Amino acid sequence: MHLDVWTLALQTINVLVLVWLLARFLFRPITAIIAERRAAAEKLLADATAVQANARATEAELARLRSGFSAEADRILAQAHAQAAADRAALLQQATEQATQLRKDAEAAIQRDRVAAQAELDQQACSLAASIARRLLGRIPAKSATAGLIDTLAADVAALPEATRREIVTQGEAVEIVTAVPLGPQEQHACRDMLAGILDGAVEIAFHSDPSLIAGIELHGPHARIRNSWKADLERIAAELQGDKSSAVEARRLA
Repeated sequence: MHLDVWTLALQTINVLVLVWLLARFLFRPITAIIAERRAAAEKLLADATAVQANARATEAELARLRSGFSAEADRILAQAHAQAAADRAALLQQATEQATQLRKDAEAAIQRDRVAAQAELDQQACSLAASIARRLLGRIPAKSATAGLIDTLAADVAALPEATRREIVTQGEAVEIVTAVPLGPQEQHACRDMLAGILDGAVEIAFHSDPSLIAGIELHGPHARIRNSWKADLERIAAELQGDKSSAVEARRLA
């Protein structure tokens, strides 16, 4: 086979021209397109990686927030349970105290009513007893009963303190002798002599009668008060039965 140098040279030139043309008008645009698409692909990949990273970060943040919310919810729930338990205990304690106070108030009211009812019954019983006693004693002749009590007046006057007896005489004020029935002149004279002898001095005496005494004799004066009558005895007994000490003291024969 015979190769022509010029033909070989021309073929070589043609090949070089073809290669240059291909490189100039085909390979370079293709390379540019490939590079551009590669850059775009890399950009998309980078964007996807960034988005994935953001998604992971967001997911982690959401997980953290979810964990925080769960812990906060648990804390709030526990606090609510504790507060509810405390409120329930406080309400129960308050209800118990109110019930106890109401029971005490009711018991106190019942006791007051019982005491008041008992006092009312006692008072009625004492009034009835006193009324019965007055009726029974009223059947006894007042004059004879009073005559028997006049003798006790001397002992009652003698039992007064010496200073009180002295004041009755030195003050010069009149004393009253009150009897259930009027005293006769002799009885009045006997009372004057009796008081003068015990008090060591004359005393001005005013005599009065009071049928409510039933029987007996009383001395009323500015410095002494002697109640020696059945009325005073009945009042004293009624006061003692009712437990009224002040009335009982007031109703004593000697004052």
